[in-house]
Amino acid sequence: MNHQLGITNARRYVAIAFALIMAFALMASFASSQAEAGKKKKKAKPVKVTAAGIPTASQQQLLNQKKLVVKIKSTGKATVNLSAIGAAKNGTFKSKKVKFGKKGVRKISLTLTSKGSSVLGTCGAKTVKVNGNYKRKVKKGKKTKTKTVKFSKKKTLSKWAGNPDCVVPKKPTCDPLDPKVCMQPFPSNLYTEADSTTDTGVRLDLPEDAMPQNRLGKPIDPTDINRADGYSVGNSIVTKIPEVSTPAAFTNSGIVPIDNIGAYAAANAPVMVIDAATGERQPIYAELDANPTTKSTVKLTPGQPPVVITGGYPNDNPTNTDDVNLIIRPAKNFTPGHRYVVVLRNLKDASNNAVSAQAPFAQCRDDAKAITDAELKYVCNELTDNVFPVLSSNGVARDSSLYLAWDFTVASDKSTTGRATEIRDDAFSRLGDNNLANRVIEGNSPSYVIDAVCDADNGGDCGPSNYHGLSDFDPGDPITVPTPGSNEQRVVAGRITNVPCYLDEDGCPSGAQFAFDSSGNLTWNQAYKTDVPFLCTIPKSVVAGGTLHPGATGIYGHGLLGALNQVRSTGSTREIANLQDSTWCATNWDGFSENDFQTVAASLSDLSNFNKLVDRMQQGFLNMMMLQRAMVHPSGFATNAAFQVDPDGAGSEPAGSVIDTTNGVNTRAMYHGISQGGIMGGAYTALAPDVDYGVLGVPGINYSTLLPRSVDFDEYAHGIISDMYLPNVGLYDNYPDKAQLPLVFGMMQLLWDRGEGNGYVHTMNPANSPLPNTNAHKVLLGVAVGDHQVANVTAEVEARTIGAKRYSPSIVSGRGLDFSYFGIDPIAAPFANQNTLVFYDGGPEGYTGTFGQGSKNPPLENVPPRPEWGYGGDPHSYPRKSADGINQAASFLEGAGVPVCAAPSGNCFSNGWDGSSGL
Repeated sequence: MNHQLGITNARRYVAIAFALIMAFALMASFASSQAEAGKKKKKAKPVKVTAAGIPTASQQQLLNQKKLVVKIKSTGKATVNLSAIGAAKNGTFKSKKVKFGKKGVRKISLTLTSKGSSVLGTCGAKTVKVNGNYKRKVKKGKKTKTKTVKFSKKKTLSKWAGNPDCVVPKKPTCDPLDPKVCMQPFPSNLYTEADSTTDTGVRLDLPEDAMPQNRLGKPIDPTDINRADGYSVGNSIVTKIPEVSTPAAFTNSGIVPIDNIGAYAAANAPVMVIDAATGERQPIYAELDANPTTKSTVKLTPGQPPVVITGGYPNDNPTNTDDVNLIIRPAKNFTPGHRYVVVLRNLKDASNNAVSAQAPFAQCRDDAKAITDAELKYVCNELTDNVFPVLSSNGVARDSSLYLAWDFTVASDKSTTGRATEIRDDAFSRLGDNNLANRVIEGNSPSYVIDAVCDADNGGDCGPSNYHGLSDFDPGDPITVPTPGSNEQRVVAGRITNVPCYLDEDGCPSGAQFAFDSSGNLTWNQAYKTDVPFLCTIPKSVVAGGTLHPGATGIYGHGLLGALNQVRSTGSTREIANLQDSTWCATNWDGFSENDFQTVAASLSDLSNFNKLVDRMQQGFLNMMMLQRAMVHPSGFATNAAFQVDPDGAGSEPAGSVIDTTNGVNTRAMYHGISQGGIMGGAYTALAPDVDYGVLGVPGINYSTLLPRSVDFDEYAHGIISDMYLPNVGLYDNYPDKAQLPLVFGMMQLLWDRGEGNGYVHTMNPANSPLPNTNAHKVLLGVAVGDHQVANVTAEVEARTIGAKRYSPSIVSGRGLDFSYFGIDPIAAPFANQNTLVFYDGGPEGYTGTFGQGSKNPPLENVPPRPEWGYGGDPHSYPRKSADGINQAASFLEGAGVPVCAAPSGNCFSNGWDGSSGL
């Protein structure tokens, strides 16, 4: 029984254990089922993408690397569209698509665009914003949809302390583009300022600290220069190119020379001057300044006469190139009021190697944004805004071939000639004539007094020259005039009285100047007056044959720092007078006569005084016009006994006036000037209301071109007074820096334009309008081939500027001067009513003629044709003495045109030359 019980218990335990095992199994199975059921009910997490950060830390890093680095985090598989904006501007970075295959973090670079560089490169801290979006599926109810999810991240990048854009541009005192000479390249719009009140929209702004200094360290005062609204119409363009300082480099570069001006228009021309408005090329020629590389021709000892050194030649000191500038000159004057861009490119050195731009311009040309120098930044901005666009529109490459470029503005007519026309119009209005363009005399004659008369038949106030206007006039002695010459009937001296004086001292003495109000307008004292002395010559021809032959009248313009007595010089005006029966008078060129020597000397030592000379020159123009009105007015000189003669004494012919005023208020007059009278006469003729025709003998324009080429300038350059060298008197002693001298001449010309033909003659071109309230004029330019005093090139520029025709045949071909004809069309004589250029040739240096030795062709360099260098005699006076010159002048002045010259070939000769002797 116990054994049976044990078996039964064992079975019971097994059954219980099995039951328990099954129970646990069921429970586990139930739990597992419950867990599975739980899993099926839980939602999967969606993928999430975020901008985890912007590692790019600073503005400088962004600009240097040209990319924005962004850290993007994704929790799973995703395609992300990334973009960024900078400083709230679109288009600053390139967009990018990024794919994530699984969760992770990636650094993504967004490329900075050129727009972005500009926007984010400006001065100051910049904020960038990263924008991203991606798509993910979302189940709503039983539907699953795709949703676009956006995210963004902002960051303000730290400011770049050295950012070039943070450099505030500063207008420099000296132009950094040419480190050799302060203010070069010149002229330049760098030295202008905006001014809405001027005709050009700018006004000159030359800083005193930048102006050339004299030997005492005093800069030229720019006050009056800065009243102009631009530069000279004939401004020389100057810059230093170290590698192009020798003739070999000049030739290798192919720069347009004076003897091939037509090359200015070549497609590959290395030197160009472009009209910014029209794109037209300006006719130009260029030259290297030969003065630093030419030895002195005189030995100077203080207090002693200069000793001439013979045997030299132009450029006989060729290694002295440190001070050699490239000078570019207009072959025809610039257009008033226009802006021009100067281009230098494809230059070569003496070894024919390419010349690289100097560092300042190269930076402006290639990488202006990186410039940290404030002054260079200013210059580069000006180039970027005003110069480089003109280059682009005219096909000029902005690459390594471009050596230098800049711009300048030419003064308006109002700026240059406005003072002279203003005072002229006011003075004539006081006479009662307000319409000076109608060629009709209106109102009263100026008042005058006669001081002395000497008649060939009846004597009178004859004696030594002692009359008003001469520098040695002695008011304590009787006023007398010389006895008439063989072809003169009478000499008369007197004064035009109470002429309005527009300078700041009553009487308008030398050294007086214009005054201006606070707005820069000309002002004067209405009570100020001056007397204008005159000397007249009446020709013998007016009484020829015992009959009165009244004729026209003319004004004569005297030579360099001369005086009114030159009206009686033989070989010109007196001969013309006898051909025409005309009466001629002269007064001093106030401002540039022998009475202005002290002001000239003061100006040579300190050019701050130079405006005083030019201001008085304009008063001088007015003085001459007042004299001319008294001569031509029917109630003027013609009514005075001094200008009335009895042609046959006690005979039956009645006395009468030598001045023909039968045309009444329509009576016209003439102008004839020689040398300085030919240079300043261009301005006078353009202004004169009573003149239609003028003859400008041995003329030119632009003293800044003329002076270094003239033997006359020696005494003023070196201070040779009365044939004695006086130290520290001449211009070169006072402004000894040879590299600076072209700039000095340029500064003088800015003022001189108001007082010489350079600023006025373009208004006599038929294609242009005359000056306001002014009639049209015609002029004949009579040129002496090889002139030692007034360079032929200056007359040729004048001829192109006034639209003159060239008398043909011109210079004989054996002379080799055909290059002078560029831009001056030929015309066969006879012809009339035409601005005219006539070459009078006195023969080559191997010929000795009626008046002296012939002349060698002038040097091409900007130095004079000196006799001691073998350039022969000076033909300056030959045309005025030649029969052709006298006959053509007389005919032209009468409006009869230009007759054929006497030589069988038709060429115009002087000095007795026949066109072949000595060649």
